[in-house]
Amino acid sequence: MKAESKVAIITGASSGIGMETAFALVRRGYAVVLAARREERLEQVADRCREIAPGAAVDVVVTDVSDRSAVERLAGGAVEKFGRVDVMVNNAGSGMFARVHELSEADVRDLFEVNFYGVLYGCQAVAPIMIAQRSGHIFNVSSVIGKRGTPFHGAYCATKFAVCGLTDSMRVEMKPYGVKVTNVCPTLTATEFFDHSRMEPRAHSKYEAESKMMPASTVGRKIAATVGKSRPELVFSIGGKFLVTLSALWPRAVDWIMRIYHDDLVKRQKS
Repeated sequence: MKAESKVAIITGASSGIGMETAFALVRRGYAVVLAARREERLEQVADRCREIAPGAAVDVVVTDVSDRSAVERLAGGAVEKFGRVDVMVNNAGSGMFARVHELSEADVRDLFEVNFYGVLYGCQAVAPIMIAQRSGHIFNVSSVIGKRGTPFHGAYCATKFAVCGLTDSMRVEMKPYGVKVTNVCPTLTATEFFDHSRMEPRAHSKYEAESKMMPASTVGRKIAATVGKSRPELVFSIGGKFLVTLSALWPRAVDWIMRIYHDDLVKRQKS
């Protein structure tokens, strides 16, 4: 099966940002390869893609991104079925909630396997394909707190800081081949993130109320709209941009803001 349209691979496509990115891309005529660990959910997303764009080429590949060989099969299978890969969205990830001194080494290593190495494997799997094509666009989904660390999320922030660094390096390395690489830094987004994170049961801070979160569709549509454009980084929301800028210019002020967030969260845990 060869795709007449361009082809996108999306990891973490069973829900949230990955799912919404798939919807946005099929609306633009892309063939999509949906990857995640939950096959039933992937099939549901695939069915919805076909409803949105009747006749769309949609493939489902159950994939654990922490397994390099699985990610390589994902990319190789896309080329075998569709003949090319034009977009890679490295989105799969999870979180962890604990103070830094309370973190389990084993849990942190597991988190890096998904959040960082999963992105690395995705980049390495599609890079030779895109270099050969002399075209392509890689999106690595980090976070606004991959630009500025926050209390209780030290391990998660560390993985996302690593993704930002990897992306910045790769963006310059791939320029000679006509391949674009973009760092995606959402703010708090209404997804299943908290449900599937390694987090102790806790009260959410008032700053994490779902009513205050950005819809995942906003991120998905922005990724789709950015394909082919030279955008080094996507930072979402005025608050997110303010946080990144203020952190660079006046980190002590951001420490004060984060202390308010920290104290609010501790208070809600105790209540």
